[in-house]
Amino acid sequence: MVNQSSNNNKNTVFEQEKSPVQNNVQEFEALLRYSTDVIGIINKDGGIIYQSPALAKVLGYTQNEIKGLNSFQLIHPNELHTVRNLFDDLVNNKISKVTKEMRLRHADGSWIFCEVTATNHLFDKKIKGIIVNYRDITERKLYEEEIHQLVYHDNLTGLPNQYMLDSFLESEIYKAKYECTRLALLIIDLDRFKVINDSIGHTIGDQLLKEVGKRLVSIVSKSDLLVRKGGDEFVIVLPSIKKDQVLKVVDNIINLLTSPFKIKSYDIFTSPSIGVSIFPEDGKTKDLLYKHAEFAMYQAKKSGNGQYHFFSSAEFNGDMNPYTIEVELRKAIEQKQFTLHYQPRINLSTGELIGVEALIRWEHPKWGLISPASFIPIAEDSGLIVPIGNWVLEEACKQNKIWQVSGMSCVVSVNLSPKQFAHTNLASVIKNTLFNTGLDPHLLEIEITESMTADITRTVATLEEIKKLGIQVSIDDFGTGFSSLYYLKKFPVNTLKIDRSFVSELHNNPDEETIVKTIISMARNLNLNVVAEGIETKEQLAFLQQHLCHEGQGFLFSKPLPPSVLEEKFPTIQKSVKQFGLTKDYNEKMWAEELVHLAKKDLQETIRLQQGMIKKFKKINGKYIHTLCDGELVYKLGFIPSEIVGKEFKDFAPSLADEITVYYERAWYGEENVTYEGEANGIHFLTTLRPVRVGMEIIEVIGSCIDITDRKKAEDALQKSEEKYRLIAENMSDLILLLNVEGRVKYVSPSHKKYIGPKYENLLGKLSFEYCHPEDIMKLKENLVVIMQSKETSQVEFRCWDETRNWRIIEATGTPIIGKDGYVEHIVVVGRDITEKRKTEELLQKNHKQVVVSELAAGFAHEIRNPLTTIKGFIQLLKNKTIKQKYYDIIIQEFEHVESITRDFISLTKPKSNVMLHANVNQVLFNLENSFSKLAKIRNITLTIEVADNVSTIYCDIEQIKRVLIHLIQNSFDALQNGGKILLQVIEDNTFTVFTVIDNGVGMSQERVQKLGEPYFSIKEKGIGLGLMLCYQIIREHNGTINVKSKENVGTNVEIKIPKINKIELVKGEQ
Repeated sequence: MVNQSSNNNKNTVFEQEKSPVQNNVQEFEALLRYSTDVIGIINKDGGIIYQSPALAKVLGYTQNEIKGLNSFQLIHPNELHTVRNLFDDLVNNKISKVTKEMRLRHADGSWIFCEVTATNHLFDKKIKGIIVNYRDITERKLYEEEIHQLVYHDNLTGLPNQYMLDSFLESEIYKAKYECTRLALLIIDLDRFKVINDSIGHTIGDQLLKEVGKRLVSIVSKSDLLVRKGGDEFVIVLPSIKKDQVLKVVDNIINLLTSPFKIKSYDIFTSPSIGVSIFPEDGKTKDLLYKHAEFAMYQAKKSGNGQYHFFSSAEFNGDMNPYTIEVELRKAIEQKQFTLHYQPRINLSTGELIGVEALIRWEHPKWGLISPASFIPIAEDSGLIVPIGNWVLEEACKQNKIWQVSGMSCVVSVNLSPKQFAHTNLASVIKNTLFNTGLDPHLLEIEITESMTADITRTVATLEEIKKLGIQVSIDDFGTGFSSLYYLKKFPVNTLKIDRSFVSELHNNPDEETIVKTIISMARNLNLNVVAEGIETKEQLAFLQQHLCHEGQGFLFSKPLPPSVLEEKFPTIQKSVKQFGLTKDYNEKMWAEELVHLAKKDLQETIRLQQGMIKKFKKINGKYIHTLCDGELVYKLGFIPSEIVGKEFKDFAPSLADEITVYYERAWYGEENVTYEGEANGIHFLTTLRPVRVGMEIIEVIGSCIDITDRKKAEDALQKSEEKYRLIAENMSDLILLLNVEGRVKYVSPSHKKYIGPKYENLLGKLSFEYCHPEDIMKLKENLVVIMQSKETSQVEFRCWDETRNWRIIEATGTPIIGKDGYVEHIVVVGRDITEKRKTEELLQKNHKQVVVSELAAGFAHEIRNPLTTIKGFIQLLKNKTIKQKYYDIIIQEFEHVESITRDFISLTKPKSNVMLHANVNQVLFNLENSFSKLAKIRNITLTIEVADNVSTIYCDIEQIKRVLIHLIQNSFDALQNGGKILLQVIEDNTFTVFTVIDNGVGMSQERVQKLGEPYFSIKEKGIGLGLMLCYQIIREHNGTINVKSKENVGTNVEIKIPKINKIELVKGEQ
């Protein structure tokens, strides 16, 4: 550790500045030289800038050989595309750090697996590159492949086994559904194999199976899967295939396997019986496909040796074919033919019954007891598994609640089907079930299988949602799927259940023993409970106890039982472990040793994972020897614990030993809280040393270090940013002021010199209004108060003197700076000269007024033409002495229409002054809904008015605001041609009262929305926009705003904001 400096003041450890010392490059190189990982730097194009000395050990290159190479030249071609994409994301800051396993080219031309971590430091001026850290993991990869081979391949033939078949078949079925293709499943059974095995011997029988496997391998393609299921049974999966192609494959198999096999001195003759099922005709799940192929295979055997048979539903058990079972399943739910049996789960240390697994049974009135294996696949395929699963969940919770009340407290485990787990409302179903039954959540456990966890993101989200309810989660049949151990630690699960297939082979197969031991050890290291399923013998129980498996279930303890029978056998079941397992003393001794081991491990992990660093040292023979050193900070500083523990400081940092020894001496001789700061490997840290006493004697010193790099960086950044922003402000053409809450100037930018002259700095400490036009001072004061009250940015225009004593127009934005107490401390004002802009706008405005007058005149003429034409027509009728009362009514109505248009026109050109007062919002809304009630009923339109509870008064002209709302609602009525909904909402925030009119009418184009509030004339549209122009004018007079959002065929949303309080009154109130 380098660059330490003293700080004896305990109370100001974090405040005092320390003198930095430059990194010792030679020492850093020495650390890199002994690192087993390669550390390198590459540029943004992948070019190699630096590689640490470990390069020679890992990849075999010398520094000269690596010079000039691009890092992408070392990456395996199959992985190059993926790596380039990740690298681009890193360079473009989409990610800051990435870790990936990949193959790199060794100097001898071979490929080795490496774990590579890359971090973007292009922005770091000292590095200006990407730091790459990589290590050789080839040995680990080979070990993983060996484990994979053991788990997913048959020991005898080397072919894939049942576990591989299950996963591959599920994947290909999903693919076939998506691509709408067929899939064939072939089950091959060797005829007369038992006779051959019994008469010639198992050795010859095993050799025959190997030869059969070799012949079958020769006819399957890379996309197919050949499996040895067990015994003399083989399975072939043929994806994306037609029936005539299946026939060719079947014929090839029969021809291949009917030819004699030469094994040692024997000519062995056998033949295959082949059953075929096709997806989707013969089943849509792997279980149904397999079941039907197996049925077809037995049908083939009935026809004689060397035959094949395609599955036919007509032949498949007339009473119990899939369709009939599905129909009966529906009845079973309604007629309550299902029951639950419960298999106990036993603590293998104490023998205590701590849980039960709920298992469904179907007692059919005609067929009797039906195995779950016969109906669960059909229920899954038909979707009935969801209501059946929900029934199991509720029934199990009800029963466990009964046991809980009676004093028999245990966890009930319920298996979820894939379809249940995929439902988005799963958590709600479980929550409602717990509520309805009253069961405590911690007494329910949900079991899922590895196959359900393929979608990692969705799995984690679903499990976290379930876990929030307080229930437990376990992974059933663990070891039979393809779950990544990396993702397993991310799953919020409590328990792993070892599949019975592994347990059943204990003491018969060393590979199975290895797998079971590995799962138990892994679960304990991940702090997971582990349960072994299918325990049937004393030997299996003893093996599991010896390897500290937590719990188990199986026929050795009890088969699944009805609730009443389980209650009767409860005492007997709890004696099973004592009766069949290891002695109590031996068992307790093993677990005690394990608990001590776990406690030590937890302590080590706690120290290791804490963000800082803990160290201890003692004075031994005059030397300060470190007895402990760990924590994340150790590694950040560039060390590892083994370099420090057992050594004194000069052994790993000799150049600093004298300086550090001073602090160690002070702590060893009793000084409390000796502190110092330092920096190493770019990390700033603070160390505190404290002596540990037993009685009056100091036996060791404990040190605590924390990372203060962020604080140091913040201090440096603050200093740099102050300099940078001051430099920017001094070179900007914009006018910048910093005001206090009174409006006095705390800072004035040099750009003011242009307007005020060389003495612009005289503004400091004065009121900011001093150089402003007298007529604008009140407006500026109003604006200042509004900013203080609303704590929001505000804009204002005003006039000020320039150096030539002419008035300039300034557009300024005031932004409040909020202090920790929530009040405004300062206001930053940024202004710019818009005098020339305003002159240009005035010229444009003159031209614009001519256009507006033309538009208004054309629109006005167009609007009154229709009523005038109508009046003219009816007058002509009256001249012809065709007199009817309704003619007079129509003429009067049209005159009123013309009068209304004229009145709007006059209002726009000669607006009357507003009568402003503080009014209750309800006064504005009074009788508004009734005004439209008849029209709403006729037009099948629902008008709703909603007023928030906090809305109080508004400062406005009541009639004018009401006029605006009536016009907007009328527009919404016009937009709803075939009925619909209109909503008027009124809410209030700190500054404004907000009225919003929403409809789901025909809407408007964006081009039309942009012209709202302006006059327009179009023969395609009704009106000339006078009504909306008046609305905009009224709201502007109230210092408010109108914002319109609309989408064609969707609807329109009009938002009106009116200040809650008059600005002038606000200023007077402040004064």
